[in-house]
Amino acid sequence: MKHLKYIILLAIGIFIIYWAMEHSPEAGLGQKISNELSGSYTMSEPWYYVSLTLGSLISFLSIVKIFKGMK
Repeated sequence: MKHLKYIILLAIGIFIIYWAMEHSPEAGLGQKISNELSGSYTMSEPWYYVSLTLGSLISFLSIVKIFKGMK
């Protein structure tokens, strides 16, 4: 239970990375058409990189905190 907060933060970080990759501005034409038909969207490039960086940072810091707590 001691590490539950960091495990939840790790899951959030991974979800942010997954979500950004699913709405990538570098998606192919087929993915863009699929996004439009399903009511989804494609992120702009700056927000895509902000989301990837934020998700990576949250995940990395969570992993560091989990390992520090195991010592």
